[in-house]
Amino acid sequence: EFFHCETITVRSQRYDWEISPHVHPALSQLLFVSTGSIELRLGLTERRLHGPVLVCAPRNIVHGFRFGDEVDGDVLTFSAELRGALRSSAAGDPGLVGGALVLTPAVDLLARLAPLVEQLRMECSGHEQDRITAAEWLVGLLLLQVGRVAVDAGDDGSAVSGRPQRFRDLVDRHFREHRPIAFYAAALAMTERSLTRLCRARFHCSPMHYVHRRLLLEAQRQLTYGSTSIARIAEDLGFADPSYFTRFYRRMTGKLPSTARRQAL
Repeated sequence: EFFHCETITVRSQRYDWEISPHVHPALSQLLFVSTGSIELRLGLTERRLHGPVLVCAPRNIVHGFRFGDEVDGDVLTFSAELRGALRSSAAGDPGLVGGALVLTPAVDLLARLAPLVEQLRMECSGHEQDRITAAEWLVGLLLLQVGRVAVDAGDDGSAVSGRPQRFRDLVDRHFREHRPIAFYAAALAMTERSLTRLCRARFHCSPMHYVHRRLLLEAQRQLTYGSTSIARIAEDLGFADPSYFTRFYRRMTGKLPSTARRQAL
């Protein structure tokens, strides 16, 4: 059950303050930037931000960072196994780690989280037999605190607080199946109109566009970091014919999949 906690300085200075875009199939990361600047690539998003900033990069999400040399903060990395233990523990379900997230919280939140992060660093460098148990509780409490802020910042106030995350989870499980929006609305016990309002308030797009963005994200990940043929990628993503995938990709990006792959090499 892997976890690791270190300062951003220790993590990035040896790479000249830049972590190139990459993906972890089994690891999630949380970045706590107290002060300083960060250029962020997270999935399809590219942003330049200044601390205080919290960044959640779940597994299988492409992410990369360029830090200013004045940056101060910490990076927490934990495995899918530890995440599973957290979900079954009294710490609660840290649904936050199911989707990429960027928050610009108040300074007092980072001050409240600082002792937890410091304790995680100590557990990381220690050798106690129960260090994994301690990490589970600390990470669970930390994610609970961050998750509260995420709900306050992102929900539209009219929906059950867990619905945005549940929608993300449903999309992650079913985006290859090309389900209609009625399927997601029924699974969330919502009308299609209510789901549309929630998505526009939380994700700034329609439900179908969110599903298409998730489909595109996986397509870009496979084109950039894999060697599978475009025809096989189309099949994996649920397209009945490679030409349908090509049209979808071109409509979403303005490029052919083959062009995107060449440019990524």
